[in-house]
Amino acid sequence: MKKHFIAATAALCLATSGAAYAQQKQTIDGMWQSEYLLIAEQGMRALHAKDYERALEKLTESAKLGNKEAQYYLAQMYFQGWGVPINYEEGWLWMSVAIEQRNAEWNLSYRRIKKALPEEYVKALQPYVDEHIALYGAEAQDLRCEKRAAVGSNIKQVMCEKRTY
Repeated sequence: MKKHFIAATAALCLATSGAAYAQQKQTIDGMWQSEYLLIAEQGMRALHAKDYERALEKLTESAKLGNKEAQYYLAQMYFQGWGVPINYEEGWLWMSVAIEQRNAEWNLSYRRIKKALPEEYVKALQPYVDEHIALYGAEAQDLRCEKRAAVGSNIKQVMCEKRTY
């Protein structure tokens, strides 16, 4: 009797974990949604903890997968010199990709930086911005960007999320 109970419990656990696993969705390139989100979260936690080496590694990885928040904070790392030498070019490239997701704070930051950079500099970087968007932008990374309100707000903004299938 005890053996049957243990076997039934084990079978139930396997079935439950299998069902949870089956509900997990993947991105078009085969990455699990939870893995995609975890990389960005690890980068943000490292940045908050001022573990800049790990933050740079994880935010870069996540930014290349199209995560807009990672792109924005990676840009800030380069603009502010958080654990990296200040690099306005790299910062501008990532900021220009991140801005596909529109929110008031990011728009303000983008406008201030654009105003501070020489106009010729911004124009000279445009082909590189276009290339970055072609590689890491919403369309290239299969993101769905739509206008909606963030949780707890009535203000609608463009929010981008990785599509899962």
